[in-house]
Amino acid sequence: MPKGGDLHNHLTGAAYAESFLEFARRDGLCLDTQQSAITQCPAQATDTIVPAGNAFIDSNLYSRMLDAMSMRQFRPGAESGHDHFFATFGKFGAVTRKHVPEILTEVVSRLATENVDYLETMFSPDLGARSVLVPMISGTTFIQMYDSIVRDPGGVKKLDEVVAIARKNVDDAESYMRTTLRCGTSEAKPGCDSTVRYIYELYRGTPREAFFASLIVGYRLASIDSRVVALNPVMPEDGYLSMTQFDEQMRMFAFFHEIYPKVHLTTHAGELALGLVPIEGLRYHIRDSVMVAGAERIGHGVDIAYERDATELLKTMASRGVAVEICLTSNDVILGVRGKEHPLRMYLAAGVPVAIATDDAGVSRDDMTNQYVRAVQDQGLNYEQLKQIARNSLEYSFAEGESLWANHDYDEMNAACASERTFARCSSFLSRNTKARVEWRLEQRFKEFETKYGHSLP
Repeated sequence: MPKGGDLHNHLTGAAYAESFLEFARRDGLCLDTQQSAITQCPAQATDTIVPAGNAFIDSNLYSRMLDAMSMRQFRPGAESGHDHFFATFGKFGAVTRKHVPEILTEVVSRLATENVDYLETMFSPDLGARSVLVPMISGTTFIQMYDSIVRDPGGVKKLDEVVAIARKNVDDAESYMRTTLRCGTSEAKPGCDSTVRYIYELYRGTPREAFFASLIVGYRLASIDSRVVALNPVMPEDGYLSMTQFDEQMRMFAFFHEIYPKVHLTTHAGELALGLVPIEGLRYHIRDSVMVAGAERIGHGVDIAYERDATELLKTMASRGVAVEICLTSNDVILGVRGKEHPLRMYLAAGVPVAIATDDAGVSRDDMTNQYVRAVQDQGLNYEQLKQIARNSLEYSFAEGESLWANHDYDEMNAACASERTFARCSSFLSRNTKARVEWRLEQRFKEFETKYGHSLP
């Protein structure tokens, strides 16, 4: 089945642990066998820190590493799914920055084989270079902190250098991907026809100045590079700094929206469950993301039923077209929320647009296809609902340009393409508008799919 796009995808979390072990072996790194983590090799060999290549001749070590770096074979016990999941990133972090091109190639290619043609993936393409701005930030108010960088010649110079690094890293990753997939040749592999966009991830669990510095970089980058379409705060929402700084961070987003009104925002909000935080912490994260920060999409939104005046909030989200990125496997393995406990059907009943997404398919050992299977088996969705969700994944994407559809109505095409007699006009319209172009491609693929399988689809 054509599935449109993946709008909630963490780049490093989307690659499989097997790839990280191969990178570690190739880079001559080591494995900490006590922590089950990839690490730099010490000057002197030890019994517990061994060359990464050892895993490829020791099947038990190889298996333990895969289990530690993913949810593979995880069984809740002394460690929760939540804690095991988030701990995986530190175990393979030593290889991710150097291998962004390979990771991007793996993720785009895999999604393409599942009939996912559009991807918005989250990562920080400056790869930490923004840290040079943190000590330069001064003042207490947002405008003082902002001006300490953008009104200072030295600050502007450093900011421009960080943005240039980020753009070059994207250039290099895309060039590697197209070369590896043999794009533009007769041997082109899946992924060459995919459209890839990037969401600049912000680390909500970092100190105030570090978060603000990442906002300055992210908004500047997204304003000048059309491939970077939005920003999104990441890291566990229940973390101490994530919770205690939440209100101020929402106000920071509102501040930057005034300066960069065209830059999109989607936020991890409501990735919480009863008992994970005090009950008061479940009351306002989705609401304030929408009403204060101005988020155009919400990632997860699991705790919607606990939000203050949830019914009115759902009406607001529906009327504004604030879509929710639904991650069924992730919500199951991290929060233990599944089946009837999941709010997917609540969003559908309220008319809130939803899109199914993978989140961290590599860590979860999952894929987009299984998200659609779960939507049927666990949530009772039928083919027409899945089709609308696939369309939503492009309609509510941040792809550039106008939509193929009028007013989010999938029965009414944009006037430029509404009639076969205006094909030349439609072709011109599609060439100018990336969003309409990927939506047109999805409709052609639906026609082929339904012609092949007929209308016996459930």
